[in-house]
Amino acid sequence: MKPENALFLQKPDVLDRQRTLLEGLFARYLPGTACRFAGSPDGIPSDVTFDLVITPQLDWLPEALARIPRPEHIHLTSAGRDRLDAMKLDLHDITVTTSAGVNATAIAEYVIGGILSHTKQFHRYRDLQMRQEWQRTWLTELTGARLGIVGLGNIGTRVVQRAIPFGMVIRGCDNVERDVPGVEKVYGVGDLVDLAEWCDIMVLCVPLTPNTRGIINAGVLGRMRPGSLLVNVSRGPVVDESALINALRNGIPAGAVLDVFDEEPLPSNHPYWSMPQVILTPHVAGTTQRYMENMFAMISRNGLQREPNRKKRRLS
Repeated sequence: MKPENALFLQKPDVLDRQRTLLEGLFARYLPGTACRFAGSPDGIPSDVTFDLVITPQLDWLPEALARIPRPEHIHLTSAGRDRLDAMKLDLHDITVTTSAGVNATAIAEYVIGGILSHTKQFHRYRDLQMRQEWQRTWLTELTGARLGIVGLGNIGTRVVQRAIPFGMVIRGCDNVERDVPGVEKVYGVGDLVDLAEWCDIMVLCVPLTPNTRGIINAGVLGRMRPGSLLVNVSRGPVVDESALINALRNGIPAGAVLDVFDEEPLPSNHPYWSMPQVILTPHVAGTTQRYMENMFAMISRNGLQREPNRKKRRLS
């Protein structure tokens, strides 16, 4: 069932840039739906009942929802809902869905790019280029490398698909027993340290939940192999940040590719800025020119399905 009235919330500067695109997507994927846009709570009409609210996890979302009758459906533009859960809103009888999966391909591509950047030292050679220094060194081949993926959901399985052509040996960790083509073994969550001991590269693809917060701690990091690499494209708090900084300073793991952090933007005095073994990016792994189109296609496919509001608590 298509919604009759929809409200799209976004930061005003982002909304200004996206509005023409969004109007076109509403017309293409939700034809007949009357859409309103608001960049602040004050811009929301209080006399309209909205079937659907599409929104990021904005700081002012509670105030925005308080201005309108209870919507039937809230769709988050983000893949996760951790910030929404922290707001402690009364979401009883409201269907809440996320955009999990719409950027899985982009994130999987980022993971492969991060692994290649680390093993082929592209970032180091870029720095040498800027200084006009010619320094040759041995690089690392991925064929036969041991890849461990924590979380075998939408993103994790796409990482598997893209890692197979490189000849990597792949194992995973998940709280759901499953067979994934290309993955030779899946560990349970309680055996995460065994995966850490085995792999050369560990990739984190899990949502942030009470069960995954701090799952990569000193105990796990201390079991990683010399020369290993950690890649985090999930959420910053999945990793004990202090433990990772100490581990990197001690040389195991040998490097990290990080797109997410405890605090974003990353503070100017953060140790990561000056750690040459760290490749950091400003939470851009999931950005793709197709993000909004993929999200609207998802909403169009699913429609307004009346389901009880349930918090996602799976590992992947």
